[in-house]
Amino acid sequence: MKPAKLPFIYPLALFFVFIGSVAHGQTITPAAPTPQVEKVLTAVSFNYLGPALTQERRIGPQTTALFGVGAHYSFYSSDSPPPFGARFINVVDKYFGRSYSTHQWVPYLVGEVRHYTRLFERSVRGRDVRANAANYVALVGEVPFATGDLINVPNLALAYPVGVKYGLRRPVGSSFYLEASAGMFVKISAVQRTVQPRLDIAFAWHR
Repeated sequence: MKPAKLPFIYPLALFFVFIGSVAHGQTITPAAPTPQVEKVLTAVSFNYLGPALTQERRIGPQTTALFGVGAHYSFYSSDSPPPFGARFINVVDKYFGRSYSTHQWVPYLVGEVRHYTRLFERSVRGRDVRANAANYVALVGEVPFATGDLINVPNLALAYPVGVKYGLRRPVGSSFYLEASAGMFVKISAVQRTVQPRLDIAFAWHR
């Protein structure tokens, strides 16, 4: 008896030999690592109304918790209300009836939760993302420690700002960065709550 012919065996064998040779010749390229925010970033910054010492810690691939201390030059005059100096002051009555002014360096604590929205995009474009150099959104809270010298008339109240902001950070050399932000804050005091927009710009040294 003649053995049965198996014509399909040879094409099938050639197919597997071809697949094996292709697989052997391929080089598997590993996926590029996704950029993350710095694990720890400490900075000394200066804005137009005072210095601050802050530290950011990574709590997610693109998210950080920032905390720090600062000193803010707070001032207010009923004759010419300043647009920026009243960060920690609420004016109880705009029509108080007499002129007054106040000013003081105010130490404060700050806490933020930041989410960096364009870190990956900037990295893909070949931009420098060291020191978390990207755009971000943040929740912010500040606690001032002012004495009675700042709130020296019954018409003023110490305010505790809470708000949100959108900002961006860009490197300046290897150890400095420039940061700017715009936000909306609620200033909370014992007698009232006021809403105040805020623009900020700072220059910082980091490590």
